Amino acid sequence: MKLFLVLSLAIIATSLTSCSESSASPTTEHAAAPENGAQYKEGKGVALTALMAQSIRLQTAEVAEEKIAPAFTITLQAMQAGTEASGWLTADQAARVRPGMEVSLGTTKGSVLRIEKAAYVTLGDFEVTVQTSAPIEAGSALTATFQFPAGDAVTAIPVKALLTTAEGTFVYAKNDEFYLRTAVKVGSRSGEHVEITDGLYTGDEIVTTPVMALWLAELQVLRGGKACTCGH
Repeated sequence: MKLFLVLSLAIIATSLTSCSESSASPTTEHAAAPENGAQYKEGKGVALTALMAQSIRLQTAEVAEEKIAPAFTITLQAMQAGTEASGWLTADQAARVRPGMEVSLGTTKGSVLRIEKAAYVTLGDFEVTVQTSAPIEAGSALTATFQFPAGDAVTAIPVKALLTTAEGTFVYAKNDEFYLRTAVKVGSRSGEHVEITDGLYTGDEIVTTPVMALWLAELQVLRGGKACTCGH
């Protein structure tokens, strides 16, 4: 059973790379469970046989509240030799950053020297300049991580529970005996957890792993186990 499932998912994954048509919005209802052990009902989601759930090591968890310590990472570039390197921030990122703030530069530290509004269209809305703790060579690229303290507890889930497709970000939420692919909006990320700003409530049960295998199983049911033909 495990070998058949692995081969089936591999075939589906291969076929997806050659398809230009999105498969994230199914419209066909399948009532009978096919050989791969999955069943799909529109509006309900995907149901798995006990054997298939065990084979893919399906795990679920309740949505809880977590204190998220936001962080983001950007690339800095040193235009000349010295102790300064600059990078670009979005407006949302710049709103959090303040001069003097400590910045992680891998194995070393730095601090925010200044933030300036971009005078022309460029890679970001604001240019941030970081002062390094040790001299760097001209042309050096640094990875800078900006870490912020945790705020109040928010609705959060493990990052691995997210399914990202061309049509958006989803999770598989428990819906009776089914798992319904549900659109969500994400906020701040901290380590292995991400804030959910819309789409879930505390106490909802979601699939934490393996969401990709579950999605491929859903696609296989919708296509009757056949790979798509895209004419190229």
